[in-house]
Amino acid sequence: MKKLTRILFIIILIKGCAPSPSALAEVDPFLLVTNADSLLIARPDDSELRAAIITAHIHLAKANNSVDHYKEVLKIEPQNALANYNINMIEGRAHHMSGHKNGQWDAIQSFAKAAAAIDTIGEPYYWLGQAYEKKDEMDFELPLESYDKALLMFLPDDLRPKIASARAALIKRKKTYEDFWK
Repeated sequence: MKKLTRILFIIILIKGCAPSPSALAEVDPFLLVTNADSLLIARPDDSELRAAIITAHIHLAKANNSVDHYKEVLKIEPQNALANYNINMIEGRAHHMSGHKNGQWDAIQSFAKAAAAIDTIGEPYYWLGQAYEKKDEMDFELPLESYDKALLMFLPDDLRPKIASARAALIKRKKTYEDFWK
């Protein structure tokens, strides 16, 4: 029965009697993603279909916090900035949360790649600052530079006060350290 449903879905989509691929990406992204390979084989030059499949993968990736769906986007469109950004942010946070200092280098690399993928968002710079702080408690310049850069860029409303707070705490710690060694 499942195979018959899948075949009917493909036939209906190809013949044009179904909702558009972009509408399907919004309504039932799982169905579109499940049949993506067959659809792309049947309509390899359909840019609307490709865009709809990418949109469906991105919806599912956000809903499930899944790197796998972002990786599927890269199979279809290797230079997709949103997928590259999110993969690197997820991997960077995982490295950062590992706790060990060597993991911070991996986190720094991932956050730097995310910042390069979409260069208008400040969140990767916040996480860069966090990783620099965790890597070396006595390094004040790199985290401060990262926090300052983050504050100059687009940020979600809930992140801006968090960054300002982390920056203020770092400046306070820096001053305490400098006063101690005077």
